[in-house]
Amino acid sequence: FAMVLFARRVAHVVHAERALAADGQSVRYTVRGPLFFASSNDLFEHFNYADDPSRVIIDLTHAQIWDASTVAMLDAIETRYARHDATVTIEGLDLRSRDFHERLTGKV
Repeated sequence: FAMVLFARRVAHVVHAERALAADGQSVRYTVRGPLFFASSNDLFEHFNYADDPSRVIIDLTHAQIWDASTVAMLDAIETRYARHDATVTIEGLDLRSRDFHERLTGKV
């Protein structure tokens, strides 16, 4: 029961701040918070897919990937942007999160 309460509490603590480059050619989303099964769906809704420029940077310096569902969600975000002819670059992963992402991206 405590685990369910914890997941519910931290599920909506993910924040993504959007910053459009001065030249309008790229956008940076700075994501903060724990990324796991309960928060991953919330993350998907933070992006402005149709209106963003063709270069999207997702900065995860202040976030951590906790499970495979987050890797799947990041893949889904990249796929959605690809439908709008945009490319996504993921930056700022800590070593554990980067290893996790590299091992699972495209496989879940």
